[in-house]
Amino acid sequence: MLPINSLFAGLAIAGSTLSATLATAQTAAEPPFKISCEEGNWSRRNGENKRFCETRDLTMNAPAGQPLVINGGTNGGISVHGWSGPNVRVRAKVQSWADSEAEAQARVKSVSISTANNTLRAESPRKDEQYSVSYEVFVPRQTALNLNTINGGISLDNLQSDVKFHAVNGGVSLTSLGGQVTGLTVNGGLSITLTGSKWEGKGLDVETTNGGINWKLPQEYSAQLFTSTNMGNIRTELPVTKSGMFHKELMASLGKGGAPVKAVTTNGGISVEQGRN
Repeated sequence: MLPINSLFAGLAIAGSTLSATLATAQTAAEPPFKISCEEGNWSRRNGENKRFCETRDLTMNAPAGQPLVINGGTNGGISVHGWSGPNVRVRAKVQSWADSEAEAQARVKSVSISTANNTLRAESPRKDEQYSVSYEVFVPRQTALNLNTINGGISLDNLQSDVKFHAVNGGVSLTSLGGQVTGLTVNGGLSITLTGSKWEGKGLDVETTNGGINWKLPQEYSAQLFTSTNMGNIRTELPVTKSGMFHKELMASLGKGGAPVKAVTTNGGISVEQGRN
């Protein structure tokens, strides 16, 4: 029989080992950010060719009962990933160009990232937004979102929530989503990748004014699909429902039917690709 002191010492070591293992597992479970200052265009055409860039990481509580609002400002894109963690993890990439590196750095350092009232936004006392802020954000998958950009794209994946978005100049990528997703981009394409066997939730309703639409979905997918263009062609193996001189549309009950998934464009072509589940 082990002495009592040895037994307690063994339990203490085992407990410490378990705590360390759990802490390591929790740390390892946190997804890594991909956005960095090494990516992107380093040159400007207006002569302001000195660039300064930095990233800032922060954590927010997941909003309860209201959406997380992310304002991209005048310049900057938004990328949101769903994850299994309990909070919101944010990386903001802040950059500027100027005639000198010192001025570019001063512009960046003047920018503060605010999270007040469940709204993520960049603020600066300078009158002109001579900087850009792009966000990569991890949220619990059921977090409601309201996203806005002016000059920047929007990318969403692995979410099951109520999502609203609006972009002026920027493409939109939607991958592995569910819930109720609605949104518009004025100048930019739509890339939509559906996964699983059906749309889980109320449906998808998105549009672009000037941009093409690329659908990718499993062969055995169930939904009510609608897509149309006023100025463009539709490339698909599915039968096109209506084809006029300009306007073309495709309406199909896929698989066992189900929730509506809709994407329309005014000026742009459409492709619908069905692959393996």
